[in-house]
Amino acid sequence: MTIPTPDVVVSGVPYTVLEVGGREPADLADFEGSVELTLEGRTGRKGVVAEGAVTGDTARLHEKGGPGGKDIRVWTVRRADGGGFEALAD
Repeated sequence: MTIPTPDVVVSGVPYTVLEVGGREPADLADFEGSVELTLEGRTGRKGVVAEGAVTGDTARLHEKGGPGGKDIRVWTVRRADGGGFEALAD
């Protein structure tokens, strides 16, 4: 069995959140529960499937993938200075 290699992601560098569930996010509550995101950053556009929870002014997302939906990485989502949202891989 071949396990796919996760996409290259630069930790600590913000990725713009383009969509959550096929639409532009309006509130941090959009990142709660099972979510599908489209992000764009230095390494290009990336799709993310994750489980999210909001705490204060951020959301923590555990990206899932591979066999059995194992955790790949953790993202922190916050409001961006210029509007919208950004995600940073921990």
